[in-house]
Amino acid sequence: MNEPHPPVPGYTALAEDLLDRAQRAKEHWRTPGAERLGKTPDALAALAQAQHDNTTGLKRIVERLGQWPGRSTVGPEACQAAVDIAVHSDHNTALQRTLLGLLHKAMEVGDATSAQLAHLHDRYLVNTGQLQLYGTQHWYRPDGLLQPHPIADPAQLDTRRARAGLPPYAEKTSRLRERHGPTASLSPAAGDEPAPISEQRAA
Repeated sequence: MNEPHPPVPGYTALAEDLLDRAQRAKEHWRTPGAERLGKTPDALAALAQAQHDNTTGLKRIVERLGQWPGRSTVGPEACQAAVDIAVHSDHNTALQRTLLGLLHKAMEVGDATSAQLAHLHDRYLVNTGQLQLYGTQHWYRPDGLLQPHPIADPAQLDTRRARAGLPPYAEKTSRLRERHGPTASLSPAAGDEPAPISEQRAA
């Protein structure tokens, strides 16, 4: 059930589409947050347009399949690419919610992982003003520290992460620190919170 799957014949083109879209977006997803803040308005607008295009492409693929593009359909790498695109579809939370439901169904039948679901679930919660559950989403404070978006019941965070197949939060924080610089505590900071930075692509 959990073994990797090659793309199903006939859906190879969909897998290649997802992989190509994610590959082109990785440069931005993996850019340290401080560097993102220094991009020009034109560059940021171009990146936003690229993400809109990726979201549209994923929506089209989901509609064609009638389900999440899972490991048994497009292969594990393209399934992950679809998750990455969905996580960054912050401009369309209604679609994110739909995709979250489809990804949950895929996870239940072994066609996606619980960790993938945790990342998209957290992103949707943050985007809709709710407390995240797994601590995968962060933002840059004015003082330059990387701060996790508010987390529900922080004392149980590592328990929830373990159930989702994620490493302890302290372990993940060290990787975030390597790429993005100093990190703050789990305690929420005052002030507005910019768009989230995903643990998955920040590490």
